[in-house]
Amino acid sequence: MKRSGRVFAIALVMISLVGLCFTTVLQFSSFSFVSAASPSLSFVGEEYANGTITKANSWCSIWYDWVNAFGTQVINYAVYDDFYRTPIENLLGQHLQLEDGSDVFVASGLGAFEVYRDLNGDAIPQADFTYGESEILYYMFMNMSDTYSVIPIQKVMENGVPHYEWGFTYVNAYAYLLNPVTPRQGLGAGLIFDHIIFTYDFSVTGNISNLKANFDIGGIVSNRVLDAETMRFIEPEQQLSLDGLSLALLYTTATYASKPYSTSVNGNPYNSTTLGTVVKSADVASIEVAAQKAYDFVFGGNYTVLRGESNETHPAKIETYEAKAEAAPLTSFPFKIYEPPVRQISSFRDELKLEGLFAGSWPEFNMNYNTSALIYRICFPVWDGMPIQHDPVFVGYIYNTDEIPELPIIIAIPFLAVVILLALVLAKNTDKYPSR
Repeated sequence: MKRSGRVFAIALVMISLVGLCFTTVLQFSSFSFVSAASPSLSFVGEEYANGTITKANSWCSIWYDWVNAFGTQVINYAVYDDFYRTPIENLLGQHLQLEDGSDVFVASGLGAFEVYRDLNGDAIPQADFTYGESEILYYMFMNMSDTYSVIPIQKVMENGVPHYEWGFTYVNAYAYLLNPVTPRQGLGAGLIFDHIIFTYDFSVTGNISNLKANFDIGGIVSNRVLDAETMRFIEPEQQLSLDGLSLALLYTTATYASKPYSTSVNGNPYNSTTLGTVVKSADVASIEVAAQKAYDFVFGGNYTVLRGESNETHPAKIETYEAKAEAAPLTSFPFKIYEPPVRQISSFRDELKLEGLFAGSWPEFNMNYNTSALIYRICFPVWDGMPIQHDPVFVGYIYNTDEIPELPIIIAIPFLAVVILLALVLAKNTDKYPSR
């Protein structure tokens, strides 16, 4: 073989080996796995996973979904059991690291559904239960569903970007409407929703993560008036009119950070525990840690209302409206119903040992209304008991993504030089031993 041919062949082999090494390195560099020993949370080392956590001496189990990629981790818990199939206990949290190395965990939990009448036309529920004044007519308590199903987590590539998608479905979800001021007096209603579906889509682009949550709240298939004091249905059967009523989803948050943090709404400082009776319309709620932006709750956008029933000849009418949100002070909901701890989240306490999920040292997790710096409502001004769909977005700002797409370009030049040099040396050495 001629010398030039040997050089080319050797160089080609070396480049192929280096390319193989790059491929392997990139596969391991795209994801940063936390390492934490926890016998009940064995999924922490996985890129993504879902499954059941069985609680000892408990009537319920927890369905979890987990994503651990690009230097950030997302956990979603939903409570269920095979007898009562109880909705709706749902918690969503994300852990990330900022540029200065600060660790942050932000959790958001669905506390309740509320029904309100928008009397002043601002699209959000005004309420001050200190003085008994409120546009909120009913607190909606959900206690069971006929069946449930899970949408297993999967990784889907969209335009070269990995998306992690999952969900949880409750079918025929039972709910009770109670007066928030006098919950055991007067009349309420028992409702059955055709379905309630929570689906999620998580992706990372650059150093920004996007967690899209979709709410699909089905139509009401049963509506019966009940006596709130006896919790018995009124006979003969009657329906509670929902015409002209609006729906709100009440959330509270818990933030844990290795450095002091602050919350703001529309760029202005806001703290639900200290701002008295101020109810504020919100477009974006933000969390900053040591003056670094860590997390955004992006509200607004459109939602759809399906009015009427679909059949073979007439599809349901699709109406589009603008969703609203408000930052809510403690005075805007009654502790007669909402005790300081978020009861729906208590089922997750033992499975939220943060050191087991994210390693490091963390305080004990709790999610209480009276300690949450950010309580918010997602509001659907037009509802009337009709099916609705909406998809707010939670945005995280990640410094350490552990994704280095420029790495092959940056390192290609010195590595190519090494390959050529080795090829020339090997070719020169083979000249000392000519083939016979």
